Amino acid sequence: MKRNVINLFMWGYQQHFQISIQVTAESLFNEIDKRLKPKTFLLGVLVDHRDERHPICLEPEDCGYSVKPFQEITLLASELEKVDEEKNIFHSHPIAQENHNNRISNKAYIEAISKILKKEDLYGDTEKFISYPCYVEGYLVFVVLEINKEGLSQHYSLTKDRIQDRYKISRSFIESNIDTFLKECSNALKDPNRGIGAIERQTSELLTESAKQFMYTVSNVGNNFDGLHGLYDACNIISSLKYEGAEGLGTLVIAKKGHPNIKITLELENPILIRDYRKVRKFLELSDNDSIIISDSTLIYGLGEIRGRYNPKSESLFTINFTKHYQWTLHHDNNPLMSVSYREPRLPSEKIDRDKFFSDFRRIFAGINNEQIDQLWDITLEATLQKHGTMLIITDSAKQESKRLGNQCFKIKPLKTEKNFVQQITSIDGGILVDRDSTCHAIGVILDGIATDKGDSSRGSRYNSAIRYYEYMGVQSPTAIVII
Repeated sequence: MKRNVINLFMWGYQQHFQISIQVTAESLFNEIDKRLKPKTFLLGVLVDHRDERHPICLEPEDCGYSVKPFQEITLLASELEKVDEEKNIFHSHPIAQENHNNRISNKAYIEAISKILKKEDLYGDTEKFISYPCYVEGYLVFVVLEINKEGLSQHYSLTKDRIQDRYKISRSFIESNIDTFLKECSNALKDPNRGIGAIERQTSELLTESAKQFMYTVSNVGNNFDGLHGLYDACNIISSLKYEGAEGLGTLVIAKKGHPNIKITLELENPILIRDYRKVRKFLELSDNDSIIISDSTLIYGLGEIRGRYNPKSESLFTINFTKHYQWTLHHDNNPLMSVSYREPRLPSEKIDRDKFFSDFRRIFAGINNEQIDQLWDITLEATLQKHGTMLIITDSAKQESKRLGNQCFKIKPLKTEKNFVQQITSIDGGILVDRDSTCHAIGVILDGIATDKGDSSRGSRYNSAIRYYEYMGVQSPTAIVII
């Protein structure tokens, strides 16, 4: 139960404020990936001389840290401030100079807090992120956000966090959301007595703001200042338009003009502004697997190809794939960074949970080894790309079942199922029948089974026939059915 007495007192609503931002953090990051497991706490550093106040305050007090490691934080921040390279930059206007000095001081405090937290939790399971502070009743108040390291590691991230070694950019959609959340916390601290509902913006608004921010990283590589701020909205509008009733499918490449890995095969004499959405949508009809649209995020120069060996460390070339009506995905070096559907940005996710897949198969198939599971995982992932859906029946009785179901399938000579073969053998109705070694014994399999009350009338025939078959076969032989 939350305590009623505040021992480390900063202001009267500090408990309410912390609970409110924790609720917002959970709503936001659980929407992205539940494995991120966000935790928040407040750190207050007394900067006014008040003898009756604690020099360091934490909210909640049981956040996992004590005040003791932070006792010398002001001294550490002062030392860090002295060596800041921007310390010797001077502004002619006194207000500009004051803002500059405050920014350096706040940056030094954030670095000091980061160093202390890292030392106190060197081998912990969370990454720490710290907001810019706000002055509240004599304290500089910082919000600390902790994100689970393992959850973060599951997602691809860029490495560069600066443009021209100066301007900060986001390396991932998650990082953009972290920045957005912390900025909202800093803004909310300007009215610290709001308590509950400290952050007014809805989760959907924060996600959209973060997606726009992340697309600045992409548009920056075009080296065209005019295109920095409109790429996210442009992609949404272009994906929403139809040409002669057809959905827009194709690929847009963002890179600077003259990029060494891009060869223009059809160059426009008058480049198209990316804001000329209908022209861009019409031009998208010319794009296919071998010919992609070339743009610097401001202008579209024509069609081209990606040539040579791209150096992913340069992080200088991004692709945007328009996949369906109102849907597009962002990639770097074939790694998905973000997907957007009907203006709702998300992290690209596998259609099947890998951890659950491996856990279930080890439980179902006693003695199965890692190589066998890896192979089954690879062909399952490939099967998820089948547009009309399909079904994989994995059973130790695959050979016998191919004979029993002979009139309801195409029995084949046992064949090792390779990843590049999956699309072909799943292109007809019915499932494929494989054993734990990924050996295929039949394709186009129509399942039978016994009547059961475990079906679901709201689901299709593929799902319900799989349920009936599993009720029959699952008790006889180790069996797993994957429905796409």
